[in-house]
Amino acid sequence: MCDTFIALGKSTLDGRTYFGKNSDREVNEPQYVFFYPRRTSDSEEQYTTSQKVKSCSKTFALLISKPSWMWGGEMGVNEKGVVIGNEAVFTKELVNRYGILGMDILRLALERSENSEQAIEIIAELIQNYGQGGNGGYTSNLFYHNSFIIADRERAWVLESSDRYWVASEVRDFTSISNCLTLTDRIDKQHPETVKNALEKGWCKSEEKFQFAASYEKKLYKWLSGSSTRQSRTLRLLSNAPVDLSRSFEILRDHEFERIPGSMKNICMHAGRGLISSQTTGSMVVVLGDNIEVWTTNSSAPCLSIYKPVWLARNSSTLPFEKESDGLNYWGNWEKFHRLGATRPVKARQLWEEYCLVFEEELIKHSGEANRKELSSQAFEKSWKIARKMTSVLQESPEEASYFEKRYWKRKEVKLQELRERNFRKTLPT
Repeated sequence: MCDTFIALGKSTLDGRTYFGKNSDREVNEPQYVFFYPRRTSDSEEQYTTSQKVKSCSKTFALLISKPSWMWGGEMGVNEKGVVIGNEAVFTKELVNRYGILGMDILRLALERSENSEQAIEIIAELIQNYGQGGNGGYTSNLFYHNSFIIADRERAWVLESSDRYWVASEVRDFTSISNCLTLTDRIDKQHPETVKNALEKGWCKSEEKFQFAASYEKKLYKWLSGSSTRQSRTLRLLSNAPVDLSRSFEILRDHEFERIPGSMKNICMHAGRGLISSQTTGSMVVVLGDNIEVWTTNSSAPCLSIYKPVWLARNSSTLPFEKESDGLNYWGNWEKFHRLGATRPVKARQLWEEYCLVFEEELIKHSGEANRKELSSQAFEKSWKIARKMTSVLQESPEEASYFEKRYWKRKEVKLQELRERNFRKTLPT
């Protein structure tokens, strides 16, 4: 479960485009950020997580936030300033169990597109030629179709799909998506048989009355995921005040219904006992202006994390991770603090305000004037130390959670250690 928003320059304080996303996934599924430079290939095929696709001779450099076992990513941006975030959606069309994961589609589109319109064409072509689907779960089975926010510096789009059928609508000022279909009758692009298919299957009565969301969506899954509640909340927050960097962080840290473990209704999602238990395992804000500026947590729970700046330029970035394992280790270091904070939420919040918030405000203040590479390096290095310090304090603090919540996290911790021993490999075949 996830939430993604986009605010074009006409609706932001500084005229830049702001993209934000929380990636909500399994509790024990690490997620980290990594930079992939341009590459060239003479091969005819490209391997993704579970599929082979036609290769591309040249790719663009990109920065993505990715679950540890996947080839693709939940969100990212390329050197041309194309940014994409995807959402799981549950529709009436059967999911192809051997299709391409939505996260792999996202990375392929970032590697190959120079602008948002080209990214739409690439996504549509991939869906048509290979199908979408596959098992998107880490330790469980989870099959779904995908929706996307796709943007560049000037334009943004929402693309929603059901199997090979899709529709796209251009964003006017700002919008958000979640784990539900949102597009009704304002469609700018679409698969040529989208309406015909719905008519033939009796999902709508006439072409004049066709609405994509009403025709294709499974309403029960929309209710179970709490997606309409979260999507309505992000839209309200976007409309309440012009967007800037701090406002973007506030949106992704939002707890409209307080910090309720196991609830699917909060944008900043915390796992706990519940029918469906997901949590925000990674969060990112991308700012598109003269430069490409990325602020990432590379850790769970944005409300207890630090957004750190990374700049992406022509085939280079200031991300200090040399190996993918560096990002994985960073996530694990912060996860120790988050796990303790899950059973000591009040004390954890106090520590976050004392150490994290103050440091993040310093990073924002100096982001426009400092040496970018040096600032990124210092941001990750000092935040690592802050996490260790807060972890040490929490270990000496009494638990605040109920018996059942403490039991829940003890079971998750045992499972996390088992997965670590297997190098976080996927435990079920795709």
